[in-house]
Amino acid sequence: MTWKQRPLELVMTQHNTTHRWERHLSLYCLLLVLFSQSHSAFDVKKQCAKNEYWNVQGFCCDKCHAGYKLKLKCSAPGELSVCEKCDNGTYLENANYSPNCFRCTSCEKPNMETVSKCEVTRNTKCKCKDGYYMKQLGGPTTECRPCKNCGTGQLKMGNCTGEDYNHCKCKDKHYSVKPNFCKPCDSCQDGCDFLCNTPTTPFRVKKSSTDIVSPIVVPICSCIMTLAVGVFMLYEAIRLWRKRKRALLAQSSTDDPVSKTEVEPMVVTDSPDSVLKQVLITNLPCETERASELPDCVPREIKVPEFIYFVLDEIPVARFKELVRRLGISEQDIDRAERDNRAFKDAQYQMLMVWSDRGRRGGNNILPCHLIQLFIESLRDMFLASCADSIENRFLS
Repeated sequence: MTWKQRPLELVMTQHNTTHRWERHLSLYCLLLVLFSQSHSAFDVKKQCAKNEYWNVQGFCCDKCHAGYKLKLKCSAPGELSVCEKCDNGTYLENANYSPNCFRCTSCEKPNMETVSKCEVTRNTKCKCKDGYYMKQLGGPTTECRPCKNCGTGQLKMGNCTGEDYNHCKCKDKHYSVKPNFCKPCDSCQDGCDFLCNTPTTPFRVKKSSTDIVSPIVVPICSCIMTLAVGVFMLYEAIRLWRKRKRALLAQSSTDDPVSKTEVEPMVVTDSPDSVLKQVLITNLPCETERASELPDCVPREIKVPEFIYFVLDEIPVARFKELVRRLGISEQDIDRAERDNRAFKDAQYQMLMVWSDRGRRGGNNILPCHLIQLFIESLRDMFLASCADSIENRFLS
């Protein structure tokens, strides 16, 4: 098959492919040229002399001498820059290409005097008067502050001249009492080591403050730790006992107490009036005995909305998601509640409704006592005892 006999679609596909490759090749060549130019420019920049700088136009220019500022840059390689001498009160110490000169420092601050005046090639040199030292405040800003005077029993270290600051220390055979006061040594203590190993007291050892405090602190800390552990164990034991007791009460409240405590009256063959009286008499002790066997926490009818709205006002918002996860609500239900409700409180309500519906298994709108007990125990496990007590006092007391 010849080229003229090929289908038109195949010819167009090959033509587009060739055109695309030519375009990519042109782009690569352009990038290569740019990279080589930048690399060569960098090499030229590195070849500038010490008294030259790299001009943004792509060649080296000469710098201005110290005391001169740059007025006009060189316009071509080999040409000289136009420089101008700094004005009075300004200076430039080194060769540069700066368009501005620096302002000279003033020595007119309190307790400061001039050592050498400012020139176009150097800045003013200042020093503090006798009895003062130079304090650096940040950047070029300085001030003169008075030298420190040593107190009683102290020696001056340093002369406090120029930028040096004198320090004070206690004299020989003295110890520090205050930052500016030292007293002569009279016993074995810090700063008086020569009194700790004398021939008259060869075994006397210097006692520090930690050696004196440790015999007192260690027993006290041990007692506090033991007491804390004991209180914690007692609290855990009481909490577990109350948890088991509530679980038993909740379980017993869900059973039918009448079927377990009801006693059938004895059938007596007598007249109708006597039979009725006998039945009433036998039923009275049965009711009394059944009432005495009921638990202390008698579950009342607690409606789900009433419980949920009370809980939403008690539980901290930051701990709510942790609570519903402990109650068995899945992340999918949490996300669905947040998607369906713009207000966060409505989303919280929907999460608790999911929990109550699963616990009631689609029953009526009354919340069982054992579900409330499990809810309270989850709060106690999260260390929210105050919230748990508030809910317990409201619904289970």
